[in-house]
Amino acid sequence: MELEDLLFSHPFPLAITDGEGVVVKVNQKFELLLNKSEKFLKGKEISKLLGCPELKERVKRSFEEEVEFLGYRFKDKYIHLSPFFSSSVKKGVLAIIEPVPESPFTENVNLFLKGLSHEIRNPLSGIKGAAKLFKELKSYDEELTNVIIQEVERIERLLNEITRSYDFTKPNFKCENIHKIIQKAVSTFSHKISQLSVKVNYNFDPSLPEIPLDSDKLTQAIVNVIKNALESMEDSKNRVLTVQTGYSIRPADFIFVKFIDTGKGMEEEEVKNFFLPFFTTKEKGTGIGTFILKEIVKGHGGEVKVKSKKGKGTEITILLPMKRKDGKNPCS
Repeated sequence: MELEDLLFSHPFPLAITDGEGVVVKVNQKFELLLNKSEKFLKGKEISKLLGCPELKERVKRSFEEEVEFLGYRFKDKYIHLSPFFSSSVKKGVLAIIEPVPESPFTENVNLFLKGLSHEIRNPLSGIKGAAKLFKELKSYDEELTNVIIQEVERIERLLNEITRSYDFTKPNFKCENIHKIIQKAVSTFSHKISQLSVKVNYNFDPSLPEIPLDSDKLTQAIVNVIKNALESMEDSKNRVLTVQTGYSIRPADFIFVKFIDTGKGMEEEEVKNFFLPFFTTKEKGTGIGTFILKEIVKGHGGEVKVKSKKGKGTEITILLPMKRKDGKNPCS
């Protein structure tokens, strides 16, 4: 197959530059993107053509250091860069332009409102559970007090973010310890866990480093996983929730967080529809929680995998990159 055929067949705008970022070849979709012919585009710097000055240095680094930059965000586009080889000889840099997918929440206000309602209900449940335990204990408990304060603050941050943007799945990255986030999410269900006599087993890899995460968003995602796990175990005789963490082998440079419950499990068809918004088998369910889980993890550049067997339980694995989409690792 000729290079021309590959360029023509590629689904996104694509350009090949030299090591300095000067365009030497483009496909038809790149011409359409800029509304310019290949004849006009050749010989010009891709950073200037796209109006993205910082791209020049990234192209140069990609060529000289032979590194990839995947998902660099610029305005409404992702720019992917990788060294370009021909017959094992480094010739330049491959630049692929991918449009940033529209958030489903900006397109569908009804979906947004249902999602917002769902995400506020989760911390409210944690507050309610902590308050019930307070009532039973009839004494001050610092851990329960912290749960109430943290959940109220999470609602405040969520509502503050809503005033700025409909898309509350867009992450605000900071270096975070994934184990603290998991334990924080589990603590919001202290009352439910005690009520159901659920045994929670932690199998954490202590060598995991801090990675760029949005603590609030990921807490939302994990809360949705735990909520489903606890609900699925309500009628189980043996109620165990196991949480594992570790380094992912495939894909590399990722960590995994695995939640394994001994609940009722799901049929194959339910697993297929697990992430569809509004799909639910629960009598009072909304079907939005797992959809939001997937959107939040996707916003982190990660992936969610589900395994389940009817009557045996469910295993949910969250894969999270140790670097941001632009290739940076601010935690290293």
